[in-house]
Amino acid sequence: MLDPAQLPEPIWVVAPHPDDEALGCGGLLAALSDLGRKIHALLVTDGGASHPHSVKYPRPALASQRLDEWRAGLLELGVPAERTVALGFPDGELAACDPAEVRSAIARAWAASPPATLLLPWRRDPHPDHRACWACFEPLLGGVPCVPEYTVWLPERGEPGDWPRPAEELSELLFPLSAAWQQRKAKAIAAHQSQLGLIDDDPSGFVLAAEMVERAVAGPERFFRHSIGRADL
Repeated sequence: MLDPAQLPEPIWVVAPHPDDEALGCGGLLAALSDLGRKIHALLVTDGGASHPHSVKYPRPALASQRLDEWRAGLLELGVPAERTVALGFPDGELAACDPAEVRSAIARAWAASPPATLLLPWRRDPHPDHRACWACFEPLLGGVPCVPEYTVWLPERGEPGDWPRPAEELSELLFPLSAAWQQRKAKAIAAHQSQLGLIDDDPSGFVLAAEMVERAVAGPERFFRHSIGRADL
């Protein structure tokens, strides 16, 4: 089991899109805030591609809406706006961005408080932006003592090859959620109304499935430990 009290500070959580951290590790963030830990959050893309045909929410308006939702959801989990950083890379196109540019933006974001714990999306989570996100961070991980990778879409969409492989020697860590953490996680996910049916003029737009949300809220949350220089977590 993952013990939040053992995660070293400073703690950063990385979200490829607004809502990923709420879905993947919102319960852990709630538990960490209950322990009085200061959490920093980093949003990599602008989240503006979920409803490409909406007239009510053209891309700039959608990106603004999703940024507001992201910060509102994080506040439910104990992360205030002043400890959030949004990089604004294009949603759905992270793999096409210059990795050096992305890494430079990451380094600037955490320069004043480099992470000792980095909650990072699972390296093969079944979304191209999630995988590109991990690839951008990989060269920076050597200086981070603890890197638990959280899963978002792996249970619903993962193929056998997406799960950990024996040669990787990764440990699976589970974090069961108390009723209080489930409640806070549910509120954090509910903040993302643009992904829950708010936008009604784009039938092709993305909507979180109720079954996926129920599974995420119920837990347990699943992490794969990529721990460098620290084997006791």
